[in-house]
Amino acid sequence: MKSGTRARNFLLAMVLGLSTLAHAAQEDPVELTGVLTDGTPFDLAQHRGKVVMVNFWATWCPACRADWPVWQQAFERYSESEFEMVAVSIDRDQGALEKFLKKYPYTVPVVWRFDSREKDSFSAIRKTPTTYFIDRDGNVAERRLGRIGEAELTKTIEALLQR
Repeated sequence: MKSGTRARNFLLAMVLGLSTLAHAAQEDPVELTGVLTDGTPFDLAQHRGKVVMVNFWATWCPACRADWPVWQQAFERYSESEFEMVAVSIDRDQGALEKFLKKYPYTVPVVWRFDSREKDSFSAIRKTPTTYFIDRDGNVAERRLGRIGEAELTKTIEALLQR
């Protein structure tokens, strides 16, 4: 078999496999449980019926640090609606997370992913920020890699709230 044919078949298998995984992920509600940095237990399942933005980020990520004010504004703007937000830190160093949160007193709830009490069914995070928008049934409605501008974030939240 020629290498071009092998490569094409491999890519086709990957695309078909990924579309199957994406479909399966939409059928099963995602899980996220843990303890917020303020000590409050968090369970994504308790937010069914709401749209939830789950953002995987890190203190060492320049794009994440730059996006925090936008996330905070959205969190405040939609606080009286059926929208929730949780930021999941993928920092390995809990001290770095605590230092960041002390320096920048944002009110978006934060879970530390490497806390022994944290459990989730999200895949490995390969790029920060990675944002999942969870629909009212607890399924992944959208996934975004990288930064999301304020206008795009507002448009996404509004569209999901209209569903």
